[in-house]
Amino acid sequence: MNGETVGTGGGGPGTSGDRLFWWRFPSLWLFLAAFLIVACGVNVSSILIEDPPGERSFHVWEPVLWEGSSVVAILALFPLVWMAYWRLHWRGRPLWQVLAIHAVIGVLFSLGHIGLMVLIRIAGYAVDGARYDFAQGDLGLQIIYEVRKDAISYAVLFAICWVQDRLMARQVPAPPAPERLEVRADGRTLYLDPTEVLAVEAAGNYVEFHRTGTDKALLVRGTLNQFEAELKPHGFVRVHRSKLINRGRIAGFEGTPSGDLRIRMTDGREIFGSRRYRENLETGKA
Repeated sequence: MNGETVGTGGGGPGTSGDRLFWWRFPSLWLFLAAFLIVACGVNVSSILIEDPPGERSFHVWEPVLWEGSSVVAILALFPLVWMAYWRLHWRGRPLWQVLAIHAVIGVLFSLGHIGLMVLIRIAGYAVDGARYDFAQGDLGLQIIYEVRKDAISYAVLFAICWVQDRLMARQVPAPPAPERLEVRADGRTLYLDPTEVLAVEAAGNYVEFHRTGTDKALLVRGTLNQFEAELKPHGFVRVHRSKLINRGRIAGFEGTPSGDLRIRMTDGREIFGSRRYRENLETGKA
């Protein structure tokens, strides 16, 4: 579940500010409405089949009102579930807190569902000149019956929010690689243009940056793995367990008698790579 803080900024659908605006996701609403309508149809048909004509103690429109009122109430309450999903920080909480929050929201959802549903049914029966009796002689039993079903409905709605969250996460484009690389060397902070870096080589607890225009390597404290992650978006690939090179600065390469690689860079210098990383060089994969 999502654990990031949701803001209220602008942006297109799927950005942090828009996630609270459920009306900007019509496909989600259409899916939920279709799902509930199908479930409503199944429930109504089951009631009518179980009580065939001639044996019914109710009119045909009554089960339609019973189930339809539930659908309308759920759709009316779904925005509250949606907002609870995005507003509350679920990730990182102890399990007991997560369960307690779900219990509170679930009870509020059930009370709201029962209240709206009963009001709609009372209005529907009034149109026919009849009176709707929700309690049917045992109010507590009816509430328990509805709360049991509402727990399932709440779980389904929350699951829909979670699925939509995952789909939105896939649609968010990866952030662009920074135009400059920040490094610290000799107590100074330097900003390097990745296109001017030929290769990066491990040197104990440091790495050496080999750049165009100078034969002197820049010694920077850090690990090769660290800089590999930062330089990969700029086209750097590993050609040896201790070397990364800029594919955009390769003039050509060839195999050596031992099967390893001799790589010629655009400034004329040569870098030797391992046969194990030949595929990285040819395909550009890190």
